[in-house]
Amino acid sequence: MNILITGNLSSLAVPLAKEFVKEKNKVILASYNVDKIDLKLSNVILHSINPAERIFRDALSSYKPDVIIYLSTREEQLDDIEDEFHAGQQLDGLKSALELSKKGNIRRFIFVSSTEVYGDMTESSEGVVPEPSSINGYSLSLAERYCRIYRDEFDLNLTILRLPYVYGPDEKSGLFFRLIRDGNQKNEILLPDSPDTRCSFLHVEDVVDFVKRAIDDEYSIESLVVNLSSSKPMKYADLENLLSKYYAKVTCISGEKRTVYTRPVAVSAAKRQFDWYEVHNLADEIGEFVDVAPTEVVKKPSVLSSLFDRLSRHPTFLKWTELILGGLAAIYLSQLTGTLIQFQYVDFRLVYVVIMGSIYGLQFGLYSSVIVSLFVLYTWLGLGVDWKLLVYNVGNWFPFVMYFAVGLITGYNHDKTENNILYSQKQYDLVLDKYSFLYEVFNEIRDLKDEFRERLIGYRDSFGKIFTITRELDELQEHAVYFRALNILEELMDNKNIAIYSLDSNRAYARLEVNSAEMSRTIAKSLKLSDYPAALDSIEQGKIFQNSSLLENYPAYIAPVLNNSYPFNVPVAMIVIWTAEFDQYSTYYYNLFKVICGMIEASLVRATLFLDANYDRMYLPATRILNHDAFIDTLKVRLEMKKNKIAEFQVIALQESEVDVQKKYAKISLGIRSADVVGILRNGSSYILLSQADKQASLEVVERLEKLGVKGRLIEANEVPMG
Repeated sequence: MNILITGNLSSLAVPLAKEFVKEKNKVILASYNVDKIDLKLSNVILHSINPAERIFRDALSSYKPDVIIYLSTREEQLDDIEDEFHAGQQLDGLKSALELSKKGNIRRFIFVSSTEVYGDMTESSEGVVPEPSSINGYSLSLAERYCRIYRDEFDLNLTILRLPYVYGPDEKSGLFFRLIRDGNQKNEILLPDSPDTRCSFLHVEDVVDFVKRAIDDEYSIESLVVNLSSSKPMKYADLENLLSKYYAKVTCISGEKRTVYTRPVAVSAAKRQFDWYEVHNLADEIGEFVDVAPTEVVKKPSVLSSLFDRLSRHPTFLKWTELILGGLAAIYLSQLTGTLIQFQYVDFRLVYVVIMGSIYGLQFGLYSSVIVSLFVLYTWLGLGVDWKLLVYNVGNWFPFVMYFAVGLITGYNHDKTENNILYSQKQYDLVLDKYSFLYEVFNEIRDLKDEFRERLIGYRDSFGKIFTITRELDELQEHAVYFRALNILEELMDNKNIAIYSLDSNRAYARLEVNSAEMSRTIAKSLKLSDYPAALDSIEQGKIFQNSSLLENYPAYIAPVLNNSYPFNVPVAMIVIWTAEFDQYSTYYYNLFKVICGMIEASLVRATLFLDANYDRMYLPATRILNHDAFIDTLKVRLEMKKNKIAEFQVIALQESEVDVQKKYAKISLGIRSADVVGILRNGSSYILLSQADKQASLEVVERLEKLGVKGRLIEANEVPMG
């Protein structure tokens, strides 16, 4: 499954990607701030592309995403966003993602919003129309309307997810992370609201758990809007008490007026529709995050550096400040050096104009020219010179012309250079995005080519595989066929959780014949078929059962083995794959299992028919007691199976002679199962092979036989003479 995560990736993107990759999904992270994500996983693709740009849909449509998750900018992220994803950009990006989902077959679109859309409302259920009280809340409310329109117009499987504050190990932009950071680095922790205001913190793993449930669940209109919140909300005063336990020397300051609107809300749809409940609780886990938070102490900056730092955050204000201060400095230097009206070789006013035009462009170059020109006029008037002399004497215009000419020239050159740089940078970014996208497409095509090549080689050699299967199954001993069939299934199905069972005549119980070595300690020796009602119809009809609904305690696959002689189409055995990987629930895997089981089925039935047809040659008259040769062949197969840890058996040596065993076979058959084997060697010694039995069960069989009048003892398999 391809999952696209876009929007503001500073929150939730990393934990979502890590969880989806565990299930072998391909995750595409695409947004303007993807370069801030440090995530190196094989199935994660990073694209630095703003979803608000036109190229977004064209670039991402090639991945054919099955799920799109759009992460909005929530209230708790606003303080840490350097290049803020403004409301207009957020809506444009959401529209691009919705358009992308409209064109593709999207399984689920999830828009992650915030509980701040409820503002100061007393009601906070999913059914009410939200009334925001903040700018960001209005932006999110409008984005939710976008989503509703696309859901109604294009029948999009869309879920709006409203979250409270989020915390966790990969959450680096939330309120809780900033509080912990301030506690380690500063002398005070600033809480965003008054102490009696209620708040809610939800762990990222609980959010990820809901998103997975929403993707896997069948869509309904009830899942259009879903609130998530902690079942144990707290007040900011409680949060202050928790922080004070770890930061005793740090002062917690509460906000005087309400500045945030993220709040606890009523959770209904998540519990009713998705059976979701949060697992984590901040009050119990706060110590884990305090321990891992940074501990370095930042030196307190000086007043001057703090002033410069604040000015640098407001470039527009900085420009005007420099314009005014620079003008005052030029006027002061002109008065200090006696350069009042006349234009001399060294003119500080001209230097000021050159500096402002070169640094800030044409607009501020002209502003600086106006300032120094006004100063010159003021100086003229201050000297008592008639203004007519200034106007009618063209020579007196020269300083003004020079100021404006220099401001125009330097400002124009600056703006031209800036425009060229900006244009080149945009071209570079565009080319870089295109080449990055083409490089990713090239790698994907190369991977597909290698995969197709492997499949082509496999298909080309399919005749060889068929020959190998038929040759390995060319056995006439029933358990030898079981043994070979298991090896073939494990190899071709790439699975080590396979078992083969035989069915009794009533098809009420399935008895284990062979199983994969890794399951020897956990697998049951027999199954009651009534415990698997969902699979009974498939077994009776001779169809393969696939646990596509992921029913608990059910195998992944069950393939019945049908008897092709009278009575026809009666299941006599079944092949079971107990567990399978996520990608092994595909149609290709199902068809491969069906073909291999069909070939194995023919061999198993053929071996059974052979035993029935050669009854006189293999068994003693009127009994199911194997003669020497048949018993030794069976024992060798059982020993090989035991050596490979795919089957278990025990041996009971009988103290009866050959004649006594034949006479007492009716009693012996009452004490053993139909799957157990009785055999007599040439020297007259008799043995019983107990299939899939441990020592404790075998001792119980010995006691049961003694009560029936047949004496025997449990021995090791290597004590049976093979000669």
